[in-house]
Amino acid sequence: MFTAQSPSPGSKGLLILLLFFPLLLFSLAGKVLSADGRPLSQAMITDGSVVAYSAWDGSFSIQTKADSITVSRLGFVSQSLSVRGFRSPVILVSTEIVLPTVRVKALEYRSLLPSLSSSLIHPDTNARVENAVELLLENTSFSSSDIQLAGERQTLSLLGSFSRHSLVILDGVVQNPAGEAFDFSKIPWSQISQIEIIKGNASVFGGSSAIGGIIHLHSKNAVSKSLPELKVSASAGSFAQYKQSYAFAFSRNWYALNAEYSHQTAKNNFEYDTPDYWNVEPVLTRTHNRKTADSFYVKGSIYSSASQLDYSLNAGSFVRQLPGPISFLDLYDSSRLSGAFAQQSLRATATRDRLSGELLLWRNTDNSIYRNLESTNPIAAGHYTQRQANTGLKAGSSFELDLARLALNAECSTVEFSYENHLSGNDIQGKRDNQALAFSAQRSFYPYRFENRFLAAIRGDYSEAELHPTWRLETELKLLQTPQLKLGAYVGTAFSQPSLFDMYWIGDSETQGNPDLKSENSFGYNLFTEFRFSNLNVKLGYYQNQVENLIQWRQYYLNGLSWKPFNVGKAEIRNYEAESSLRIGKHLGLNCSVTHTLAWDKSLNPDGSPCPSYDKKLVYTPELRATARLSLNNEKRGLSIAYHYTGKQYSTPDNLIEPLTAFDNLDLAGFWRLGLPVFSLQLDLKANNLLNKRYSIYTDTPQPGFNWWTGISISTQTR
Repeated sequence: MFTAQSPSPGSKGLLILLLFFPLLLFSLAGKVLSADGRPLSQAMITDGSVVAYSAWDGSFSIQTKADSITVSRLGFVSQSLSVRGFRSPVILVSTEIVLPTVRVKALEYRSLLPSLSSSLIHPDTNARVENAVELLLENTSFSSSDIQLAGERQTLSLLGSFSRHSLVILDGVVQNPAGEAFDFSKIPWSQISQIEIIKGNASVFGGSSAIGGIIHLHSKNAVSKSLPELKVSASAGSFAQYKQSYAFAFSRNWYALNAEYSHQTAKNNFEYDTPDYWNVEPVLTRTHNRKTADSFYVKGSIYSSASQLDYSLNAGSFVRQLPGPISFLDLYDSSRLSGAFAQQSLRATATRDRLSGELLLWRNTDNSIYRNLESTNPIAAGHYTQRQANTGLKAGSSFELDLARLALNAECSTVEFSYENHLSGNDIQGKRDNQALAFSAQRSFYPYRFENRFLAAIRGDYSEAELHPTWRLETELKLLQTPQLKLGAYVGTAFSQPSLFDMYWIGDSETQGNPDLKSENSFGYNLFTEFRFSNLNVKLGYYQNQVENLIQWRQYYLNGLSWKPFNVGKAEIRNYEAESSLRIGKHLGLNCSVTHTLAWDKSLNPDGSPCPSYDKKLVYTPELRATARLSLNNEKRGLSIAYHYTGKQYSTPDNLIEPLTAFDNLDLAGFWRLGLPVFSLQLDLKANNLLNKRYSIYTDTPQPGFNWWTGISISTQTR
């Protein structure tokens, strides 16, 4: 017979201990060190439910009721430790980081050029940008000899080269295929989302004219929104400047439509100082300088998860009075240039797993009429018409394999040019066909704590019965930890065919074109380093470029004195760059950049002897450019002040005339936005040349003093 007995006091304590043992907490404290004894911060210590992290000196503490804990950190082998047998310190052994392949199916990104050294410039999405050149000139790699006012022609040169050596591309379509400098005033800047910059010898990515580099403009992507977006804006400023624009955007899950119309006008009659030897009033007003322009832009997209079809049209017309240099005012006091242009493109992209493809068709036309029949001085009479059309087809595909990417592109295009002199009755026509085939291969490697990328690209352009082969090699080594250090370099070639205008210009009694011009060729390389730590970024670069068969207009004597372009030049260009940016807190930023350019003329005579311009500085190439910008902003308001310095530059090949003096500018910009339930209201203000400096970038072509513009825009709030 079994009889129950009351437990003894000792057995009661043991029973209570066994019942409540799972609720007991163990407090652990220690340090996490690497195999070489260094403290490891931000190591994760967890029991599966409680998480703690090690401090800067590797120390940590954690309370747990589990039997074990796990200690882990990126780049080290994790350890699982028993709570009862815990001993400090915890030693972690490093291991190689193997990153998985990540494939992003973003069709718009595939339109980026494959260069490793390309950089992206994003316009400020808060403050309005009225001028593309104004934004790019904040980078000292760029310079311009044009008047920075509304309606004026706007061109850019890159790294001390000529403006015709900057290849401009819009959504994959070359905008200056005939070898001419591109006029950025044709671009609807409010429709640009980002600018891709490739510096130096980049013909392998786009063809002719890329000796200085490539400026690739990308229009805004299709984004699905629940409501239509409407925007009305107007601006006014100095010298009777006025602009109005109307924009519309509508999209759904499978289609999108963007459209914009703008009209602008400006008198641009500003005061300028006269040279002392003129013995006239010290200040005169630049008259006969009115500019008007109308433009229309539309882009439609149909897209799915794996494909997209885009059609875009950018069209416009303009009328520009051309006052000419102040040394010959009476020659051009009735001159004007009027014209119209249309740029159309149809682009289809598709992607499937590792393979993507693109098909691009375009047709660009540009017509202009120059008229100067009522000049005070009849010797300058002129009346001619120019027409140019560019049609092309490009197909490309890329294949991604683990850490490698292969790309193949083929294209064919035709440029037709006609010039008609209405006074003499002469006319001439030119045509240039071009076929090109390009291939690039990119591979990434991951040695210990580093990423190394390598790219090789080749291209062949066949035009006018001549083959133009180009190539480029790039490499980049980046440290995969903070602070981040990057080293890189490229070496490559480029070419630039003579512009059809230079070849077929009929001209007048003092100028004529040269149909026998040969293409310019270049070879160059670059070395750079970049350091990034927290909110500080510093980049240093060196660029070397040599150009053969450089085309320059020279005087020659044949039945009198005339001007004609010749392949007389050889140039050597060096650039030293320094860029830095610092972000202080959320709203304060400082950006600085300096570029020092040494551009020498190395031209020789046919017998090998130096030309008179040998070892002289290239014309209109500033020796030093520097900028500094301090900005304070958030999403609702902002203020920035910018300082720009441009050093001296020569205006004649022999450098015998004193160079144009250096000058500096101080600019101020601000915006204020008010968000309403349905609409958003924004006010913008920009003041240029606050100190009212009088200067010239081009001989006898003065720049305006203090000028300003202010704008207001109203847009719908969308989700």
